Amino acid sequence: MDDAVPLAMTASPPHAVPPTAGVAHTLLRHTTAMFEGVDEFAVLGAARAAMAALGPFDAAHLLHNGLPVRCAPFTPAVSGARPHTAATATGHPDGAGGCWMRVYALRDGDRCLGYLVVRARTAPSADETALADLLVRQARIALAWMARRRLERATAADHDRLRTAEVRRDADPSATVAVLERTAAGHEALARAAASGRGEEGIVRALHELTGLPALTEDLFGNLRVWAGPGQPPPPRGPDLGPREELLQRARHQPGAVRDRDRLIAPIAMAGDLLGLVALVDPDRRAGKPDTSALDQAGLVLAPELFHARRLALLEPQLRRDLVDRLISGRATEDMFACAATFGHDLHRPHRVAVLQWPGPADQAALGDAVARAAARLRLDVLIGARRETTVVLAVGLDSGDALYRAVSDDLNTRAGAIGVGGRCDSPADLPHSYDEAARALTVRRRSHDPHGSTNFEELGLYRMMGTGDGEREADRFVHEWLGALLDYDARHHTDLVTTLSRYLESGGSYDATSEILLIHRSTVRYRLQRIREITGHDLSDVEARLNLHVATRIRNVFYEPR
Repeated sequence: MDDAVPLAMTASPPHAVPPTAGVAHTLLRHTTAMFEGVDEFAVLGAARAAMAALGPFDAAHLLHNGLPVRCAPFTPAVSGARPHTAATATGHPDGAGGCWMRVYALRDGDRCLGYLVVRARTAPSADETALADLLVRQARIALAWMARRRLERATAADHDRLRTAEVRRDADPSATVAVLERTAAGHEALARAAASGRGEEGIVRALHELTGLPALTEDLFGNLRVWAGPGQPPPPRGPDLGPREELLQRARHQPGAVRDRDRLIAPIAMAGDLLGLVALVDPDRRAGKPDTSALDQAGLVLAPELFHARRLALLEPQLRRDLVDRLISGRATEDMFACAATFGHDLHRPHRVAVLQWPGPADQAALGDAVARAAARLRLDVLIGARRETTVVLAVGLDSGDALYRAVSDDLNTRAGAIGVGGRCDSPADLPHSYDEAARALTVRRRSHDPHGSTNFEELGLYRMMGTGDGEREADRFVHEWLGALLDYDARHHTDLVTTLSRYLESGGSYDATSEILLIHRSTVRYRLQRIREITGHDLSDVEARLNLHVATRIRNVFYEPR
């Protein structure tokens, strides 16, 4: 295949402003470096250097197949390039250290080859953003071109090796040709399956169709991942069938497929890291050389898929949490729509923010996983993040938190949690307000007499005006005005007259109900109420005084810890 790069690869994106001669020279130089890179990391490194030379970008985080690439601080790549403030990517982008960030998905058809995360301390101009977009397109094309050439070269090398070996070994030319043709067809079919975007399942299905034998993949612990073929997957292999570690060592170091009783096994490995095993179930030992060759080839094409999936499983939750934090903090930009779309989430739809807290053995990661499973059962589209000690959920289709509370409680096997749900917001700009409402609803629920369950902000009534900011300061003044003297008396004399007043007002002014709740005699209730009248100076028979005292005790019970 010709190694030349098509001229179309250097075309400018639509609506881009034509670059100056100096910028065009720099762009051509770095684009050429991308296509001359020896591997994917070299391509991404050239893209990083180009970003530094052509824009105000002071940090870039590169992910290829989910693998973070640590980048040194940017330095001017060509003479005349503007200096930038040095910053080093951490390897796990957390959104800190810059007010502008864009996440580019490097796609080849339906397959994502990796991500390029670009940050800057100041927002770039439209021209600089267009140049960044152009550089990302060049990086994407270079990565796709390199991946295809590697696959073609590997396939061609396999063909040459098989032709040489089989011709020397087999005296029957027609049989040799048939084996070679079948082997070549198998490699091509697996290559097509890998490029189809159907992932691990598509490759295992192709292996089964090529060999006629049941095919499967399993993780390092022997757990089944994917099964293709007739019948049911075999049961987990017990310890009596041999140490698992010995099998892994044989698969890793022995050339070709390894026989393990009724199975043929090949390793799935990348960069010296064993990711799992791919196997053919062959109890009758009828697998021929084309079948074992297909098994080996399946291990090769599965390696990038499993490597990519494993790295993304580690990085995606962090990227999701960063996105949620930006949205509820009021730092959302137009780029956030593209970031959310990368995770399959549409920010254009109406959302509600829910804030959850579950004390006990469930840590924040476990709670996030439980929320994800519960949302899937309830058919809710969610983005899950965290803020301090709470889990934050941006949800589409959530009207009330009751169903979500029950589903999460069932998953965690405890109902000791609480959920606050904010109001509906029709654009991402409203998400911070919905988050504040949800946090306030959670606070009210947690400090109420029934702290477990779900509360919507719309259900708070009077408490909607309290809890944060000016409302909280007004609530403080109101409580001090009506209950200050009584609270001070309780603190000095170690009494609990505020609680007596609260229970009396909550019972509708009933002496009998109050005595029953507090487990004291009716005459004691009468005595305490007389002391309350003397200390506060308020007449409990006055309707307005009773109302204000009732509101003050409720605010105190919900928002403030007892003194």
